[in-house]
Amino acid sequence: MPPYPVAAIMLLAWPMITAVIFARMERVNAFIWSILLGYMFLPPSVAIDLPAVPAITKYEIASMSSLLMLWLGMGRKSTDRDSMAEDPPPVFPPIIKILLLLLLFSGAMTVVNNGDPLIEGITYRPGMDTSSLFAFVIMQGIELIPFFVAFRLLSTPHQTRKLLTALMIGYLIYSVPMLIEVRLSPQLNVWIYGYFPHDFLQAIRYGGFRPIVFMTHPIWVASFATMGLIATAALTRTYLMGPRMVLVLFYLVGVLILCKTMTAIMMAAIGLPLVLFASARHMLTITMVIAVVVMAYPLLRLVDAIPTDEIVEFIREWQPDRAGSLEFRFEHEFMLLERAMQRPLFGWGSWGRNFPLDPVTGRSLAIADGAWVIWYGTRGIMGYLAAFGLLVVPLLILWRRRYELMLRHDDPSTLLVAAVALMLALNLIELIPNGTLTPLTWLLNGTVLGHACRLRYTRNARRRWKDDRRDLSERTGLRAAL
Repeated sequence: MPPYPVAAIMLLAWPMITAVIFARMERVNAFIWSILLGYMFLPPSVAIDLPAVPAITKYEIASMSSLLMLWLGMGRKSTDRDSMAEDPPPVFPPIIKILLLLLLFSGAMTVVNNGDPLIEGITYRPGMDTSSLFAFVIMQGIELIPFFVAFRLLSTPHQTRKLLTALMIGYLIYSVPMLIEVRLSPQLNVWIYGYFPHDFLQAIRYGGFRPIVFMTHPIWVASFATMGLIATAALTRTYLMGPRMVLVLFYLVGVLILCKTMTAIMMAAIGLPLVLFASARHMLTITMVIAVVVMAYPLLRLVDAIPTDEIVEFIREWQPDRAGSLEFRFEHEFMLLERAMQRPLFGWGSWGRNFPLDPVTGRSLAIADGAWVIWYGTRGIMGYLAAFGLLVVPLLILWRRRYELMLRHDDPSTLLVAAVALMLALNLIELIPNGTLTPLTWLLNGTVLGHACRLRYTRNARRRWKDDRRDLSERTGLRAAL
């Protein structure tokens, strides 16, 4: 059990709080908000660790609680009119089924391949056994709950709008404690739960403080702020354009800047203009390019095809501190990659076996920041391909079927779907330097895949789309905006 009583009480009480949410809200909104509120307000970096059961953090508790409520049939039925409500539910394509099976198979092989204990100098790291296999399978299934549920519930434009609205409102709510911590230092988790979840020095940046609120690290808060900002921009462009929403956008941009996290600010600088001004077709093309680059990143690092030295020197000219941090990450990535290549197919497993250690002091010689290098070291090439394939393939499928998407939906709906895909792609970029693979990532991923699987690929879709645009211009006397 967590050593902090308030944190333990909050984690144990969350299923009951989820039941209240489902009793008072429509079931799709209840699912979204149960995941989102758990992510925002439950205590981070602690877990309920019972015998013979994997340690359960706030991510797993929020996901399992929402799934239980859906299984019990809780949540009010929607009275909104959804034009796709009577459509057949989406079905997983074969490639996704293969990746899911590969994810389970690679986890099992990781356990089988790492039964030997590691004794290096004064350190001892135990081997993995059948209980580890049980934990791997169970935790993998729990982690993917938002993915599976979003695939079924959020794969229409009407339901996707609810997701984006929740992210916008969630960011607006969270901006209040964020601003408090920017001014007073990150203390809310200490005041309420009795502990600080990370190294306090990580919350100090540019002579001020970065908010952490109830998340694992300030980077997680900034990443959430980026999602909320892009969701707000998408809703502003499609449905809520007006002076009030423009002011809200400027306010949220200011809060994100106060997070003082360069990765999140760069992602917002890429995503915000695209969502506000680019066409859905162009956004989907950019997401496809990002997906391919992210998937190929480990290979590019292995063959030293990324000019890391040049990148560091370029950043050093205007941000010496950030250049030093980036250089540190690149060096440790390379050490972890060298360690991973000693067991390349299925990785080293858990218990910190993927870290090189000093045999004299027993201290780790490397720090793992990026989610991709963590997966690569613990689960090997097969585990990485399975996990990141599940994240990347939906973007590729949606891009391949983009003309069917634009034929089926009106422009606002198409833009909302493209905005969700762009949010997922930007989160994938963040997984290179950071470990921000969260339930919100899987929520976006399931939504994108659900939209893609409701469409079909036809070779003449592009021609039909152009014909429709030409007919529209002839009827209205206006030049079609291609």
